[in-house]
Order: sequence, then structure tokens, then C-alpha cells
Amino acid sequence: MEQDPVVKPKTRIAKGFQDDWQSSTGVYINFDCIEKIGEGSYAQVFKAKRKLTQKYHAIKIVRCRILSNLDHHNILRFFTCWLEDSGYSPDESGSSTQYSINPPIRYDYLYIQTELCVYTLRVWINRNNEKKSLLDPKRRKEALTKFRQTVRGVEYIHSKMLIHRDLKPENIMIGQDGKVKIVDFGMVTRDNDPENLRERSMYKGTRSYMAPEQIRQKTYDRKVDIFPLGLIYFELLWKMTTYCERAKVLTDLRELTFPKEFQHNFHQEYLKIKPMLYEKPEQRPEASQIHADLKNISDSLRKIKTRRRSIHMTKTLLHSSVPINPVQHNMGSNIQQTFALSAESKQV
Repeated sequence: MEQDPVVKPKTRIAKGFQDDWQSSTGVYINFDCIEKIGEGSYAQVFKAKRKLTQKYHAIKIVRCRILSNLDHHNILRFFTCWLEDSGYSPDESGSSTQYSINPPIRYDYLYIQTELCVYTLRVWINRNNEKKSLLDPKRRKEALTKFRQTVRGVEYIHSKMLIHRDLKPENIMIGQDGKVKIVDFGMVTRDNDPENLRERSMYKGTRSYMAPEQIRQKTYDRKVDIFPLGLIYFELLWKMTTYCERAKVLTDLRELTFPKEFQHNFHQEYLKIKPMLYEKPEQRPEASQIHADLKNISDSLRKIKTRRRSIHMTKTLLHSSVPINPVQHNMGSNIQQTFALSAESKQV
């Protein structure tokens, strides 16, 4: 039986997708009238007519190769993906079963293998709100640790000339090692690509975490990832108990309106978060600069911890049953007064 001639696409296939398309022999054999109708950084969509039914379909080619090359301990590790004609589902006994829909059609299921994560940062925030008060020193330290890891991941993404475009607590996972893992690269695009200006002006992402230029659909760059980082750091520190409260506070933050108690209790963090939320992207810091600034906060928290420990030790000595001479007593009083004055001054 004579085979139908191979029909080449009517429009040029972007560089990098050529091999993917040419290797898709099933597309050439089963479809004709192939025409490109859409394109992103890591996917192309084609309109094609299935020979058997003479009906038009959309065919999407997704490139996983570039994303699989992202190798960083704060990025979800992608291992491989494959297509199969059957699905997988555990039965009631807990054992696995396979099921198939429309058996004559091959490759109905896409399997993606990644490293295993435990829960999202949203879950971590909610649990932290239940367990710790705003003034709990551990809250501040743990929030800084999680945020530093997130920033390292974003810094790595930007170093690869990529923009995530959908950073939010739900797209940040906690791995089995307890470290932050940035996930969901479905909206990732290239940064500073002159041939990709239209893609970098699209309304993509989650509105409550979008940068202003994303919402207005202006041409943007990697700084759209900095804006949600400011919101995420705030959420790690501040307790919001209801959805309505969170929606109102996040809206206020877009106008640089912070809760007064936040400025007082987390003054140094406030000074770092505020620039991330500037309306003009060129005024926002780079991820690398944020990473450097967070080290200063870490050093300050370490000093505060040391100071509190010293005050505690001094009080313990003063109230101990062990007799002390007047010189030691005066020395202890002077130390206590010194730390008291320091504690009353502006928060470090």
C-alpha cells in the first residue's frame, strides 16, 4: 500500500523545535495541512487535520529538555517524561492498576518524573501561623531561612536568562530535605529575547501576585519575579488568618501600605521588602542583591540572639543563690543596664 507523502508544516518551525517535530513521525503519518498557530518559549501549537477523520486538531509540542537542565537544590529536579497509551491508578486495595481510554488512540497519557516533595510553602505558612505568635523569635528566623532559599532559586533561574512568571506560595514546595523547591515552570519564558517580545507582554500568572506591568500587559523582564518575592516574604512573617484579610493586606501592599505593627516588629525586613514592591520594575533590586541583603538580616538576628542570651545569663547570675561581692554586683548591674538601653533603642 502506498503511503501518503510527508506534509511539511506551512510555517517555519522555530529553531530548537525542528528536531522535535521531525522526530514526531506519528504526526507526519497521521496528519496533514499542518500549520503553526501559536508559540511560546517552550512550546509550539499547530493546527493539523487528522487524515482518518478529516477533522482539525490542535497539536502541542512541549520541550522538556531545557527545563531538565535546571540543576539547583532550590529548584524541583526534573528527571524525565514519557508517553504511554494507558493510565495508572491505585485500586481500593492499594495495589496498582492500569486503565485505558479510547484504546485505538496511542499515547493518551504523559508521565513526568520529578523529585518528591512533601508539601507547599502555603501549607508551611498556615501551620506556622497556627503554632507561632508574631513575636516568636523562631518565626523570624525560620521565615528568613525559607525566603533565602527561595531567592537563591530565583537567582539561579534568572542566571539562566529565564523568567518564572508565576511565583507564589503554592508554586514553592518543601522537599524531603526540608529545603525550598520552586516548581511549576508552565509559564516560564526567556528574558531579553528580542524575538519574544509578544510573549513577554502577555497576561500570565496569578493576579494577586502579578507585578503591575504584568497586569497592564506591558513588555516586561525578570523583574516581574521580584514583585511576588516581596509579597511572599511578607506572608512568611505576618499572620493572616482569613482569605479576606489576606486579600485586603496584599492589595494594600501594592500601594506600599504596610500594617504599622509590621513596620515596628519587622523593621529591617520592611526596609528590604518595600523596594521589591516598587511599581517601576527598574527600581526593584535584582535577586542577587536581595540575596546579599538577606545576609545582613541574618547577621542582625544572630546579634539579637547573642544579646538575649547574655541578658538571660546576667539575670540568672543576679538572682542566683550564690553569694557575690559588691564589685561583681555592680558589674552585673552595669551590664544589665547596658542591654536594657540597647533593647529600648530602635530595633536592629
